[in-house]
Amino acid sequence: MVKKCLLLALAAWLGGCAWLPDADEKTKTGKKMEDMNMTAENPAVMVQKILAAGKPEGWKASSFDRNRYIDIVERIVRMAGEWVNEDGAVIDPVLKAEHGQTSSRFASSCAAAIYFGRCPELKEKLYRVMDHCCNALKQPGSVERSPDFWMRELAVAYYCLKDIAPPEKLAAWRRDLSEVIPEKNYKFVSPQSDRRYKFHNWAVYAAAGESMRQALGISGPDNALWGERFFDEYMRFQLWRFNEYGMYRDPGDPVTYDITTRLQLEAALAMGYKGIWRDGLRKILDEAMLATLLFMAPGGDVPFGGRSAHFYFREGIISALCELAASRCKTSDPKLAGAFKRQAHLAALATADGLMRKDGKIYHIKNFFDPATRHGCDMYGHYSVYSLLAASNFAQAALFSDDTIQEYPAPAEVGGFAFGLSNNFYKFFCNQSGNYLEFELQPVLHYDACGLGRIVMKDLPWGLLPVLPFAQNKYYIAAEGLPENRFNDAVAPEWINSSGELQQLASLTQTPGSYSQLEPGVWQVKYQAGDVQIVYTADLRQVRQLTLTVSVSGNARDADMIIPILNSNGADKPILNLQGSTLTAVMRGKTLQIVSDGAEAVKAGQCVNRTGVYDRIKIPIKGESIKLIFSVK
Repeated sequence: MVKKCLLLALAAWLGGCAWLPDADEKTKTGKKMEDMNMTAENPAVMVQKILAAGKPEGWKASSFDRNRYIDIVERIVRMAGEWVNEDGAVIDPVLKAEHGQTSSRFASSCAAAIYFGRCPELKEKLYRVMDHCCNALKQPGSVERSPDFWMRELAVAYYCLKDIAPPEKLAAWRRDLSEVIPEKNYKFVSPQSDRRYKFHNWAVYAAAGESMRQALGISGPDNALWGERFFDEYMRFQLWRFNEYGMYRDPGDPVTYDITTRLQLEAALAMGYKGIWRDGLRKILDEAMLATLLFMAPGGDVPFGGRSAHFYFREGIISALCELAASRCKTSDPKLAGAFKRQAHLAALATADGLMRKDGKIYHIKNFFDPATRHGCDMYGHYSVYSLLAASNFAQAALFSDDTIQEYPAPAEVGGFAFGLSNNFYKFFCNQSGNYLEFELQPVLHYDACGLGRIVMKDLPWGLLPVLPFAQNKYYIAAEGLPENRFNDAVAPEWINSSGELQQLASLTQTPGSYSQLEPGVWQVKYQAGDVQIVYTADLRQVRQLTLTVSVSGNARDADMIIPILNSNGADKPILNLQGSTLTAVMRGKTLQIVSDGAEAVKAGQCVNRTGVYDRIKIPIKGESIKLIFSVK
């Protein structure tokens, strides 16, 4: 008999759906919800309007179900099973050493696979890993091993194994975990409240793990702060980090650390957290899920923005978040539930190129360079820990999935809207007719650049046009032998300023851009760089066609438009042809054509981002503006 998923077991608690916060209800923080500025743009109104439009012509539900999540998990777990040593440590194949929370992520992922009837031959290896992790977490030296992430993973593993593992194993794991003292064994902890304000996502991971520990009946030491008491105390100092849409603001506003931190809180609530922040967090997190539906790309990809971008585990986060959201509003709003279900599936399908390849290879980041090069990875983004994080996240999606919920079109694939983040995160998303643009309004230049950073079009191969910007002084690794970036770059203009110096929109950080809608399907984004104004006008109304007009006015001369075109992502080598002011690029049987009214297009060096190497195409602007028509055939 197929086991019931975790979500169904907790259905009684999850029955509530609070998608709009009550404006005058106080949370335990003492703040009113309106003090959190949750009405700048109303995602609930936007989403309901999109859902009311009905199903687009030709739309079909997918055949995706929980088993497809477990297919992803199983493939990664079988690979990682070869990395388990005799002591139960999971050894990174590139580093040749155990890294941080890698072993605990193997434990949760492998346990979920076994829970759903996969990989039975890995049980003994898994038990060895559990022995290793549960014992290691209580040791004095645990603080040097990213311990704040472990308990959440081990709690999921324990949940999956509690009716499978031998009783003596379960007892040993409970005994070891009950000896963990958070303020001794975790890293981002302090008995001093003034220090706790400075903690960020690590503290939330730890709090979620502690709540789940208690929910599973695993106790903690007497006179120690653990379980829900730890959650209540440490989350008290995290509530200020949520923005007006319920998104979590890690330092620098990285998108990845919004969604991953929210998932930890969602998992804690799903597992039965009943502490003082439950109702307030439920409202904040529900609001954030509506914003999530509005910023995703049509194909299911997560936006760029900040550190840890471009890894496949991010889509796993979205799948898990959306499965939980779908189940919460299954009864109260079936269309919304179906939209969340569909978005969960789209996110998982977006990982196929890296995680479910026919050749059996597994890439943990969205490029095809040998993982040993670590191309595109942050310094901590190792192959073992982030491939297993993808498995862990998709395992949660499977555990939370309710396959009785029917798909309904997700806003990201319907389009006809734009959504902006103007007070923080500084992003603007336009979505129409299968076209999707992400503008960076005010970048953190070590990861991103200002201007148009992502272009997605129906049938356009992913990454042929940039899907994230190019940082000159990037805080992530590039494969050896690739060119150094001489500039910050995006699909953006550059010009000579009044001092005779080259100035780029891509390097602008002082003032965020602004945005507005001119008419349905046409949006405008404006930037001010001193005495120069840059204006993008984007017409997304045609399928497989984008019309982009960019003007550079003020005290500027000799302006050029820069358009990076993929040269290599480690596997694909598009064929590029320049003829006058027109360029074509062929990749995977599709042809991108860009026709402009500018002067002759030329190559102006190369630039590198997490995807790979791009040819930097420069088109001189005649007068103050240039019109570019992008089309895909």
